[in-house]
Amino acid sequence: MIKRTAIFAGLSFISGVSFSGNESKQDPDRPNFLFLVIEDASPYLFPAYGNTDIETPNLDKLAEKGVVFTGAMANAPYSSPARSSLISGSYATTYGNDWHRNQHIVPSQYFFPQYLRDAGYFTVNAGKTDYNVTREVQRAYYDLAWDSMSGYHRANQPNVSYNDPERNGKPFFAQFNNNATHMSRINSVSIHLREPPRLDKYKVELPPYVPDLPETRSDYALHLDGVVDVDKWVGIFIDDLEERDLLRNTIIFFFSDHGGCLPRGKAFPYESGFAAALIIYAPPAWSHLLPAKPGTVSDRLVEFADFGPTLLSIAGVEPPEHMQGKAFMGDYAREERKYAYNFRTNTEDHFDPSRSVFTKDFQYIKYYTPYRIHGLRQSYQWAMPAQMAWDSLFHFAQTKPEHEHFFMSKPREMLFSRKDDPFGMNNLADDPEYAPVLEELRSAASMHIRTSKDLGFFPRDIRDHFVRKGISLYTWVRENDYPFNELYKTVEVAADPPVEDIPFLTEKLAHERPEIRFWGASGLADLAFNGMLKHIPPELEVLLGDDFGSLAAKAAETLVYAGETEPGLDALVAMSWEGNTFATSSLEQLGERVKPALPEIEKLAEKSPDGRIRFNCRSILINFGMLPIQELFTPSQVKNFNRQQKNRVRNWAPSLP
Repeated sequence: MIKRTAIFAGLSFISGVSFSGNESKQDPDRPNFLFLVIEDASPYLFPAYGNTDIETPNLDKLAEKGVVFTGAMANAPYSSPARSSLISGSYATTYGNDWHRNQHIVPSQYFFPQYLRDAGYFTVNAGKTDYNVTREVQRAYYDLAWDSMSGYHRANQPNVSYNDPERNGKPFFAQFNNNATHMSRINSVSIHLREPPRLDKYKVELPPYVPDLPETRSDYALHLDGVVDVDKWVGIFIDDLEERDLLRNTIIFFFSDHGGCLPRGKAFPYESGFAAALIIYAPPAWSHLLPAKPGTVSDRLVEFADFGPTLLSIAGVEPPEHMQGKAFMGDYAREERKYAYNFRTNTEDHFDPSRSVFTKDFQYIKYYTPYRIHGLRQSYQWAMPAQMAWDSLFHFAQTKPEHEHFFMSKPREMLFSRKDDPFGMNNLADDPEYAPVLEELRSAASMHIRTSKDLGFFPRDIRDHFVRKGISLYTWVRENDYPFNELYKTVEVAADPPVEDIPFLTEKLAHERPEIRFWGASGLADLAFNGMLKHIPPELEVLLGDDFGSLAAKAAETLVYAGETEPGLDALVAMSWEGNTFATSSLEQLGERVKPALPEIEKLAEKSPDGRIRFNCRSILINFGMLPIQELFTPSQVKNFNRQQKNRVRNWAPSLP
């Protein structure tokens, strides 16, 4: 018993596990729900999806009596917005908390477990409350959703279990999290400063969307080690449920929180970022609820936003009207989805929104700032040796054509065949044969941002303005007759602006709403980037003094694209000294155009009081060979990575039975 508790502590965020309780009181008419959630793992990592590099006997056991989903989609390709969509039963963009690693205010209706709790379920959250909400929201609303939890303000309750004595025979919903596959296991700056992979890196089969480099192979092999560790963790739960006669009445959802952490996976809007492994096991008494026969594979499209409504439906609770997800099991199951909707908003300080639509056969991506590159550096992903190696290969060596696009401006749209091209290597958007599909999915994306009242087009500093005032943006737009249609029209014109729309975009520069001003400037930036803005509107220069740094930086970036290099760069450098991270993001995006500002950027990299400004400026210097890529991180950051790795070896490789 002590050994099992120690294993739990090592493989998840759980500090301890209680093994007590009276199960004879279990309600036979309502099942228990167990979420076993892992991190940063694409379906192709798992034998249940065809991987032959590793074995996962416990997950195979779940698959043999459950359903493996090939159409399960995280609504976002990174953790906090994906989990925000999961816990709310709605799109995080609707609530405006889709900006990864930023805190927002949401209304009390937000957390779906509260509806299970109201229906008599005992609710447990062990170890992950990554929902992009403020501490105030946590303190105000977490008690509505959870009977027992660990983390955040519940630090005085470290021992979390579905067997809590207070459960007293109630059916339970329990969510446990394991981080053995998290990117932090791979992050170390150097492959020589972390645990070596147990698998032979030269024998694993890499996905084709990454270059075949020693660092990529090492990262991937270590990532697969994490999947093997996860399988052992799952086995502990299966054994415990069987021993306690709970498995016969427990439906298990095993899933990853989004795609894997090889470069161009997590954080990016491809299937390799959105697709989640999902296996749903149901015991014989409840197998009739599964959307396919036990032991089979289903291509049904399901989203994270659907999970909450599905649990409520199985429990006999009608999902509340505000939930946007569709139940796919139980009394209130809806018709099968034709489309799955996804979003991407940012990576750290880089605001680069896109929207995606999946069908069973295709993935469509709409980019709203196509002139921006994916390869703008951010501190977390670039600590992976594979990402650093690919970066260096592009900037200072020779990259294959299929691996160049990550560091170049994007097409306005992408379309991939999921069956013929599951790794998204061949863009069909310009192929006349697929024009009807392109138009259908373009329309679906456009309609969805409107019907979902998408707030993901607000820059971070505008959202923060509401948070500082203690206002929920979700509530504010509904109480103030917000001009959604005007925002979306401006965004869509800005994403693909014809010269004829310069007057329209210029008019938006003086709009009363700052996010609409931003998209007016972004449309002009696109035109200038492509050499189509022949005259600079005076309203753009006025925007340099806007109260919101995102707008001022976008105006200055546009000036540089339009040939007003000196005033544009001077403005961006001045903003950077003031701590405007949107400005340093613009400087990095400008590429060769930034050369005249390199002496000032070098000073910023050394002397700025803001660590994010220093990081972004070091990124620029690396592009010009003025720093080696290993100096992207400061010595103290490297030391911290190394210290964390020593702890991770102990936590992720315990002595397992």
